[in-house]
Amino acid sequence: MKMKFKAHQSFFIRKGWLSKGLKGVRSNSALLMPSNNKEAMDELGLGANQVVALRYWLQATGLIELGYRNHEHSITELGHLILDNDPFIEELGTLWALHCNLVSAQEEAASWYFLFNEFGMNVFGKDDFTRAISKYILINNDKEDIALASLDSDFSCILNTYIPHSKLGSSSISPENVIDCPLGELGLITVESKSAKTYRKKTANPSMLPGLLVLYSIASTFDAASRETPEIRFEILLDGAGMPGRVFNLDSVALLSKLYELENEGRLRVSRTAGIDVVRLTNSSLCKEDCLSDYYKMMG
Repeated sequence: MKMKFKAHQSFFIRKGWLSKGLKGVRSNSALLMPSNNKEAMDELGLGANQVVALRYWLQATGLIELGYRNHEHSITELGHLILDNDPFIEELGTLWALHCNLVSAQEEAASWYFLFNEFGMNVFGKDDFTRAISKYILINNDKEDIALASLDSDFSCILNTYIPHSKLGSSSISPENVIDCPLGELGLITVESKSAKTYRKKTANPSMLPGLLVLYSIASTFDAASRETPEIRFEILLDGAGMPGRVFNLDSVALLSKLYELENEGRLRVSRTAGIDVVRLTNSSLCKEDCLSDYYKMMG
């Protein structure tokens, strides 16, 4: 694998950025290409490094991709769905979908993927994270030599992605950093101890996590797989990379509760085969965009 680190130029996602970027690409598919940085700066009102960061975040969250002959960007099906239904990216379901895409991007957003899918500590500090991900990189990355400064930068960016600046308690906050990341609304990471500089991964609040977005994460993994296996073992949904147990930090009780909620809606079936709980999707051709589209219909 060729993992990316510090591709965000030390800028986390600011509220309004993704919406602004999507609308810019819709108007001009070449706007965010490196050769058009000056035009993008003028059009979007961002600095040069911020434009680079915005391009990265739009790709890492699955909203845009390189288009024909890599001379332009195209908006993905997910990006169009969000533009049509939640253009200002305010709905919780949209934020959960973007979070799911980000932490499932094993190469594009390697540190985010590692924290939610591979990192075994729920309470941790920066040193815990950098030591653990350094070992992971040695085993899994084609380019083994990643500067510690890049991992430190990713760790800081992760904190700013999920923790509002008011809770981080930084004594010197620039005016730019007063604008929080919208994913902070999800409450997935919190400050455990300000004095010790430790943090905690939190279980997604069940009342804030729509069942359809749990289904979104399951369908996302099916998109990547061949769908040859019609059933998924519960333990895979709980512990598999990119699956809801990891993506939303759900324990077995919380996950099973969401699966039963989806079963009551007729979207999947939970059964026991040979003493093992398995889940079968009602619609085997379901894709993640279908789940988010149904969420928007429900909210509309």
